[in-house]
Amino acid sequence: MGSPKSVLFVVLGLWFCHIHSQEISGFVSDSKTKEPIMGASVYYDGSSVGTITDADGLFKITQLAGSSATLVIRHLGYQTRRLDQPWETGVLQISLKEEAENLDEIIVTADPFTRKQKMRVFRVEFLGDTPGGKNSKIINEHDIRLFFNTYNNTLSAYSDKPIVIQNDYLGYRVSFDIQEFKIYFRSTSLERINNIINTLYNGSTLFFDVSRGNQKILRRRHRAYEGSRMHFMRSCWQGNLKSQKFKIAKRFRDISASEFFSVEADSQKDLKNIKFLGERFVIYHKRKGYYRSTLLIQKSETIFSIDRYGHCSPFKELVFGGYMADFRIGDMLPIDYGL
Repeated sequence: MGSPKSVLFVVLGLWFCHIHSQEISGFVSDSKTKEPIMGASVYYDGSSVGTITDADGLFKITQLAGSSATLVIRHLGYQTRRLDQPWETGVLQISLKEEAENLDEIIVTADPFTRKQKMRVFRVEFLGDTPGGKNSKIINEHDIRLFFNTYNNTLSAYSDKPIVIQNDYLGYRVSFDIQEFKIYFRSTSLERINNIINTLYNGSTLFFDVSRGNQKILRRRHRAYEGSRMHFMRSCWQGNLKSQKFKIAKRFRDISASEFFSVEADSQKDLKNIKFLGERFVIYHKRKGYYRSTLLIQKSETIFSIDRYGHCSPFKELVFGGYMADFRIGDMLPIDYGL
């Protein structure tokens, strides 16, 4: 079954920073006891760059040159911290608050579907109905809670622990700390075709490379990158849409890059401010002799900031439909891919 051409609206930690040094160091402690926290995960959201705190709560992590990634500090039993500009305060002093015990919400409406039925559609919409998605497996499905709300026909997913995905197709083990996941349906049904309006997922992601340099996997990663949102946004930053085989149409007419957006350099050299000159565009990417199309909708007129890694903010003001909207977690690459 092919995936529905639903509009996909994705927030996956969109971030901005300027690099001043090669390494960030810090100390992580309990906010009440002030005792160091050992084994806390410290990583750049969406990347494969991370570390853990030692017995004294200390850590050092390499900076991603030119990246705008949020620094995530996470430990089981504590509230996750996210730092947008971690380099500005010298050695980081990070205190984590204990996580309040989460009791499941009291649901006042009956859920008409079984867990098995809900998990089936969750897997496809979360992982993707693509080779990458079909060859990915959620290791800890038992930690995921699912609920269908009949008032607004939405399927929501929750998890107190990061969702762990084994992606054998792209050679990654992925930890996804879910903040929000919702599938919006037109009717009280879990049918996907012509029934899903859009899918929203939001969270922080850490990648672990388990490819061992397998050349077949590396070629798959390149194919996953070509024509992706990351590829498109990096091409906007670099100003080379045409050479990267992208073309843009507006109102059934092909337009030039200068008609698509205006750009100016940010005071921070690795950022560019971009203004899209319209509300609705079609993005075409040529691959293997034919074009794949994506609908791009700008929800509100605003100035977007893009860095060399392809991060665009505020990304939630952009809605993608069509080809790029088919990509899910199973097709994701870390932000440091290729750089």
